[in-house]
Amino acid sequence: MIYTEKVMEIFKNPKHVGELKGANAIGQVGNVVCGDIMKIYLKINDDGIIEDAKFQTFGCTAAIASSSIAIDMIIGKPVTEALKLDNKAIIKELGDLPAQKIHCSMLAKEAIEAAVEDYKKRKARATKRKFKNISDKLSDKKTVKKLEKSEERASKSAAKPDIMAKTARLASKLGAKSKDAEKSTVKDDSKKKASKA
Repeated sequence: MIYTEKVMEIFKNPKHVGELKGANAIGQVGNVVCGDIMKIYLKINDDGIIEDAKFQTFGCTAAIASSSIAIDMIIGKPVTEALKLDNKAIIKELGDLPAQKIHCSMLAKEAIEAAVEDYKKRKARATKRKFKNISDKLSDKKTVKKLEKSEERASKSAAKPDIMAKTARLASKLGAKSKDAEKSTVKDDSKKKASKA
């Protein structure tokens, strides 16, 4: 079988080989006929950009070269753009593949699609868990009571200035009354002393 120089160079020195730590998307596909198996790991950020990617391929020269070049072509790209990658672009980038090895370029495309599908499922599960946790917290009776108590405390603390102002006014009125009572007691005492004299 005749491969291009580029295919042979990539096969001998593939890039992005191995397992990717921190991958949040993994896709694995295989071809029953030839026995090739391709596993692709993607690390996709919150903006949907593929920050990093690696692959593990058990297969022939074309399968390894297709995996390596496909990863090169999608790193730094948005997921939507990576999904547009087709086997013709992979073959073109490799400089051609023998007709009986074209299925290897298809495997690379399918592995990327499987990884993106895995990413979407993981993201959906994470979102579902997040909403379930919020829902559980809201339906939890203890949490509801805590929320009610904190609202009650907040309304009481908001009312405190009014209570303090009322207390101060009452205290000043009581203070004024007690001073008046003191004055009248002093007057009564001085009247008694004057009448005794």
